[in-house]
Amino acid sequence: MHDHDDATATGERWFDYAAAHPHTSMEIGGVAVVAGPAPSTVELHALIDLIRAAHPPLRDRARARGANVGGPTEPADHLEEIALPAQGGDVALHAAIERVCAQPLTDVTWGMALLHGHRDNEFALLLRAHHGLLDGMSLMGITLAAAREPGLPRRRTPPVPPPSWTTARMRALVRAVTGLALPAHAISLGPARVQAPTGPPRRLWVHTPLPRMKAIARAGGTSLNDVYLAALAGALRPWLPDRATGTVRAMVPLNTRRSHTSTALGNFHRGVPVALPCHMPTATERLAATHLATANIRTGRRDPDADVLFETLPTRWHGRALARALDPRRTTMVVTHVPGPARPLELLGHSIRALLPLMFLPAGHHLSVCLGEYAGTAYLAVVADPSLPNADELPALWLAELDALEGVLTHPRRPSNAGARSA
Repeated sequence: MHDHDDATATGERWFDYAAAHPHTSMEIGGVAVVAGPAPSTVELHALIDLIRAAHPPLRDRARARGANVGGPTEPADHLEEIALPAQGGDVALHAAIERVCAQPLTDVTWGMALLHGHRDNEFALLLRAHHGLLDGMSLMGITLAAAREPGLPRRRTPPVPPPSWTTARMRALVRAVTGLALPAHAISLGPARVQAPTGPPRRLWVHTPLPRMKAIARAGGTSLNDVYLAALAGALRPWLPDRATGTVRAMVPLNTRRSHTSTALGNFHRGVPVALPCHMPTATERLAATHLATANIRTGRRDPDADVLFETLPTRWHGRALARALDPRRTTMVVTHVPGPARPLELLGHSIRALLPLMFLPAGHHLSVCLGEYAGTAYLAVVADPSLPNADELPALWLAELDALEGVLTHPRRPSNAGARSA
């Protein structure tokens, strides 16, 4: 077992959560779609060694709950190769991604799959890892390492003395405990009385230019994340139950890296609840309400006592606290956002055309959503339980919400001159 630092302590919560929910996969990752011929096994083994060198825990086998690591792995333990139907295109690629993700990792905590044959001169590398081992920012750091890019994060973090107990810290602890203890009424998006999971989740992707979303954010005086969440709130409206009571409550992971952990690998995230204003009638009203609702995220970034609950609780209770926070009666869905490189990268000497995010689906949840960024493109990844009806419509509805915001905020309607034309 590795030294306990901030990342290890956070990661243990997710390992405990996964052990308590064995039918739920806690894997996150991404798929790099690369232009060029499929690499050889020797090239992939060298790439795996490069990744393992970036983060020592990646060398270990998966361990049972409460046990030490099961010893080191070999590159072949992490690799799977899948030949796809010739000229199957994106349909074959996405179907293969679903098949791979439907088989959780067992002996290792991270893995790589080579997918090829679906299109001439193109292959895909699927990288996935247990969320207890890495968060989205760390996965991006691993991607940079694989691409031999500068800016590789460190794993080890210097120890930080525990903060002293102040009045503000005590108040923060009371708020955190109260937040978990009080009843919550999160709206479920799935069919009534249907408990997820009902099978392997479905995965859908859609993309849009990132400058477009930034322009909407500037015009609305909000953040890009607000635009993302507000568009999601509008897209979810068809799934709201009739006469719904309660709130569509999203758990939004907040990066808790500080100055001494700003370049560290591991899991440095905690969940911040955000009420999505799905009930608001217009896209602009939903954006304004979202900006108000995410104030706790902006405050939490600067709050030194934001993690007081987990800093105070004994480690053995962390998994239970996480499970309570993610209970579907308290949290409707997890909604995350992972920034990525602003310029295109190369992998094994070939250009990466796209980076598709892979998200997990917590126990009992019907939907999770992730927004990833890569080289000027925003990629929306939807993960839905099979019981969620018409889930394949959600990406298009999200794009339609962006259209509505763009039409109102960045292209205001000009006065009509129809009369002059008809004169």
